[in-house]
Amino acid sequence: MKSTSYIPSLDGIRAVSILLVFVAHAGFNHIVPGGLGVTIFFFLSGYLITTLLCREWETHNAIALKAFYVRRVLRLSPPIIVTLLVSIALASAGVIQGTPDMSTLFSQIFFYFNYYSLYGDGVATISGLGILWSLAVEEHFYFIWPALFLLIARGHIGLRSVGVLLVVILAWRCFRFLVLGSTFQEIYVSTDTRFDSILYGCFLALLHARPVDVFPPLKSGIWLVLAGGAALVFTLVFRDDTFRSTLRYSVQGVALIPLFHYAVKRPDALMFQPLNWAFMRKLGLWSYTIYLIHYVIILGLAYNGIAAEGSVQMLILAGALSVGFAASVYRFVEAPLHPLRRRLTGHAQAA
Repeated sequence: MKSTSYIPSLDGIRAVSILLVFVAHAGFNHIVPGGLGVTIFFFLSGYLITTLLCREWETHNAIALKAFYVRRVLRLSPPIIVTLLVSIALASAGVIQGTPDMSTLFSQIFFYFNYYSLYGDGVATISGLGILWSLAVEEHFYFIWPALFLLIARGHIGLRSVGVLLVVILAWRCFRFLVLGSTFQEIYVSTDTRFDSILYGCFLALLHARPVDVFPPLKSGIWLVLAGGAALVFTLVFRDDTFRSTLRYSVQGVALIPLFHYAVKRPDALMFQPLNWAFMRKLGLWSYTIYLIHYVIILGLAYNGIAAEGSVQMLILAGALSVGFAASVYRFVEAPLHPLRRRLTGHAQAA
C-alpha cells in the first residue's frame, strides 16, 4: 500500500525534468530545453517541501526547524559526496577532464558554488560538475523559506505577501540586468535572481492547503492547462535577450501552476497518466543522482571518443551509465538512510 504522504505525478514530473536536462546535455540542446528542466525541478522542490511543511503544521501546530535541516543534509549530501569522490577518482585517472580543486569542491559540498563559479578566484571544477550551481540555489532558498512559512502559518502575513515577493524578485531581476548590467549567466545561476522559480511552487502548495479549491474541475479548466503549455512554448521560442533574463522565469512560474495543479490533483486524467507509469516513477526516484552524475558521464564519453555528443549512441550509453549509477547509489547509500530520516520528525512520537 502506498504511504498517504505520496503525492501522485511528482515522480513522473521529476522524470520529465531530468529527461529534458539529460537530453539537452547529451548534445541536443538546440532541440530540447534543458534550462526548462531545471526550472521545473525548482518549482517541484518548492511545491513538495511546502506541502510537507503544511502537513507538519497541521499535525503538530509547529515546525521542527532543526529536524528539517538535518533531513535536508541526509537527503542531499550522501549522493553528492559519492558523486564527487567518483568524479575525483575518474579525473585523477585521466578518464575525464579536470583537476580536483579543494576550494571548488568545498563550494560544491557546502552549497555556494553558484556564486563561487561566478566570482571566485581560480575556479577549476571537474568537467561535468558545473551543474551543481542549482543545488546551491535550492539550499539558499531553504535557509529563508521555513521562517517565511512560519510567518504565514501563524497568520502574521498572508498569501498575498508571497505574490508581492514574486513581483519584487522580478523587479530585482530586471534591475540587475537592465541597470547593473548583469550577464545572462549571472542572472541564470544567482540565488537572488532565481529565488522565485522555487517560490512559485511554494505558492501553489499554499493554495492547495487552503480549504477552498480555487481551480475549476479539469473539464472546465482545460483551457488553463492549454494556456500554461502555450506560455511555456512561448518562453522557449521567443529569444529576445532581455526577456530571457527577466520576464521569462516569471512567465514559466505562472505557466507551471495549472500544469502542476491538475497533474497532482487529476493523475487519472489521460494526459497525466504517463507521469504515473512505473518506469517514470522509478526514473523520478533516481532523478537527483542522475542529475548529479549525468554530465560527468556525457563529457567523459565524448572526451574518450566513445560516443559523440548529439548522437543516439551517446543517449543510450550515457543514459544506461547514469541510471545504473543512480540506482546503485539509491540502493546502497540513500535507501539505508530512509528509516533515520523518517524518525527525525523533531516532534514527540505517539506511544
